[in-house]
Amino acid sequence: MAEPDAKTRLYESALELMGRNGIAATSTREILAEAGIRNPSAISYHFGSKAGLVEQLAAELAGGQYPILGHQTELASRATLPTPPEWVAPVIDTSIALVMTERGCLLARLWWEFDGYIRPQSLEQFVSGDSEIATEWRDALGKVFPELPPQVRLARNITAMRTVGWMLARMAAINLSSDPFIVRSHARFRLWLEEIAVTLVSAPTHLTDEDMRGPTVR
Repeated sequence: MAEPDAKTRLYESALELMGRNGIAATSTREILAEAGIRNPSAISYHFGSKAGLVEQLAAELAGGQYPILGHQTELASRATLPTPPEWVAPVIDTSIALVMTERGCLLARLWWEFDGYIRPQSLEQFVSGDSEIATEWRDALGKVFPELPPQVRLARNITAMRTVGWMLARMAAINLSSDPFIVRSHARFRLWLEEIAVTLVSAPTHLTDEDMRGPTVR
């Protein structure tokens, strides 16, 4: 088997180090050393900068969010509308699948730092934007949660996804603490995630859209 090229080695080394130690705590020098590359400009050459490398790593997981939104949109198009547990299932199932693998756990921890601190409004900007998938998803929200004001149901679902992401990062950290990596059953963790997500998206509210006005949702 051919040895991975320099770009691949840098990418995988960055994921390993940043996923375990954090983005801010990982230096370019450490990534180069882990990848076995002496050229100090290799990261700039292949990714533009450390930030560009982080962007590409985050994009690997961010791309998985679009199918989740598409699946939820498809659920809302059926003759029988999904129940709240059925609505959150694509989010929960994807999360559980992620923490079943060591790579998934590394991505989950990296994504939490990226989405929570480096690009804290990325999710809000996407789901409240003008793309076709975001527009159709918001329409699906209106079908599944007609009793909630538009801004409230949007904020509720964003909060649910962020909460699941935080809990996922915590479980990923626990899984990564085992050396070698152990594949665990996450049946109870799944039930926990589902209960919290369902409560967040479907609980009654006294809030109105006027209460929800702000810069992060439209």
